[in-house]
Amino acid sequence: MSDKITQELNDFLLSANLSNYEINTYMTLLKSNRLTARETSDKSNVPTGRIYEILDILNKKGMIEIQDSRPKIYKAIAFNEASHNIISHIEKDQQRKVSFLINTAKQIESKINNIGFSITSESSKIFWSTAYGWRSIFELYIKRFKVLKKNLLMTGFLNENTIKVLPQAKNFYNGILIALNRGIQIKYLWSCEFDERPLSEEQKARNENLFKKLSKKFNDIFNISSKMHEFEMRFIQKRIPTFYDIFDDNRVLIKLQNPLKPWQIFACLNVLDPILAQDLTEKYENMWLFDAIK
Repeated sequence: MSDKITQELNDFLLSANLSNYEINTYMTLLKSNRLTARETSDKSNVPTGRIYEILDILNKKGMIEIQDSRPKIYKAIAFNEASHNIISHIEKDQQRKVSFLINTAKQIESKINNIGFSITSESSKIFWSTAYGWRSIFELYIKRFKVLKKNLLMTGFLNENTIKVLPQAKNFYNGILIALNRGIQIKYLWSCEFDERPLSEEQKARNENLFKKLSKKFNDIFNISSKMHEFEMRFIQKRIPTFYDIFDDNRVLIKLQNPLKPWQIFACLNVLDPILAQDLTEKYENMWLFDAIK
């Protein structure tokens, strides 16, 4: 390995927040292939009293492998895989820190509200708020559409009434179209009303026909279709228990249906919580991959 590449590798690991001991240990194993802890300590100049701790850290970060023998043998993972692992480790660590800060801020915001400070209001809450009625919900969505940075996962309820009222939502979907034109990636998953098992062929055919009508309406009224690179729409035969939309992997809008008019949203809970968003995204992607129909 040339001195130039060695220096670039060293700089990369330093920028990835590895300590000098961690860098020296990994570089030593990368050059020497398989070593015991004592051999690694001697070659890397990492003190014997620290080497086991450093090796354990590198193993947890996915940069080395441990052969369970006597004595244990340590081997560096190839840089292309190790670099991916360390980046993933940093992302998860940052996510934990962000989640901690958000939860702490939520608690402080709640305490401030409880003691009657007037420095926050329902409309200005950052971490959570609730919108009631179509006008407030519409304003909330338009605001969130405007500040979207990368992606949006949406859910919707599909029945005959959905098709009928769709033209009334042109201003709402215009916000989505503007986001698509900015390059935002959007998935839209529609849920049918049946929750019986198994569905009859007639029910399945009815749902597929409804989805075809919906897709045509999207194209005819809003100029939005799955032919657009940034947009894809699917439906599932079953009913989603709770409807929600996920903005940029960190904000969730949980939608409460009107019990008298299920195609309408009665209230919307706006929650900034990356962990909740991550868990719901996993559920969403599972439905998208294994249950959804194009």
